[in-house]
Amino acid sequence: MRETGFTHVVLNTAYPLQLSGFFSALGWQIQQMPTTEDTSAFWGVETAGELTRCVAPTETCEVLLLPMPSDVPPLRPMDCPVTTPGGLFDVNMRTWDSEWARTFLQQHGWRELVPAVAWQFGEVETSEGLYIQDDGIVMAVMQRLHPPLEGIEFDRMSDIFNSTQMVRDVEQTLAFLQLLGFERFIHHAGPLPGDGPKVLQLEAHPVESSSIHLSIAHPRAVMSGSIELIDVPQHPLPLLDVPVSGGRGIRALCIPCDDIDAAFTAIDTSEWAANVCQPLQDRQLPGCLDGHSFSVMAPDGGRLDLYQR
Repeated sequence: MRETGFTHVVLNTAYPLQLSGFFSALGWQIQQMPTTEDTSAFWGVETAGELTRCVAPTETCEVLLLPMPSDVPPLRPMDCPVTTPGGLFDVNMRTWDSEWARTFLQQHGWRELVPAVAWQFGEVETSEGLYIQDDGIVMAVMQRLHPPLEGIEFDRMSDIFNSTQMVRDVEQTLAFLQLLGFERFIHHAGPLPGDGPKVLQLEAHPVESSSIHLSIAHPRAVMSGSIELIDVPQHPLPLLDVPVSGGRGIRALCIPCDDIDAAFTAIDTSEWAANVCQPLQDRQLPGCLDGHSFSVMAPDGGRLDLYQR
């Protein structure tokens, strides 16, 4: 069905100039585009005028900024605990220097949600911190400490390479993603080693009861457009009621299909058929999203938009 993971992130924001300034400062191409009727209807934004298309220097990753009034509530409340299930939790970017990234992000409207900590995951040692801005968009910023990061080139900060969903049941959401061609290639069940629990605000729980389930899925088992799923079995939190349309924050991940009819049929004939929130049809959407598309909500409200180039 596909060889790639997601290629686009859709952000509903009351601060498009601030966010586009952040990406522009990293060398992303910024393009203003008119908002079509299809754009407004597909993503549930009542807006006229222009949206902002941000294209990474690699041209393999894009962010769409859809303007919204600041009085529209966030998709995820600003003060909800990190591990609260519901919707799309974060997007991930790499950096060569966590301290530099901290200052840079603060200059562009981001503030620390969880300060960067170094922790071990398998054989990989990483420094990871979480940042949030005023729409409730969360970004995980990661610096590889050991072994050295190889085969990936970027200037200061990378493309968005991963996105996390906090869920009630990793296995349930993974089964849903498998219908769309995603397969698990990283799995962890148990406590996070070292300072890892701090990243998820679990450091106050005893080690023996702060275990998580974590899985990362991608059609080709690479960390590029991958989707990460996390649940906390012994400390579950109530599921957020994520609106199908509207709301500020991370609205959707966009995934290309070689055969979108087959992708739609796979969902429409499954137990998740009722989760389709936008039917398959031809739409006038920005850039390479233009064409046939549909949208479906993952089991806990993370929206995925499927499109055929």
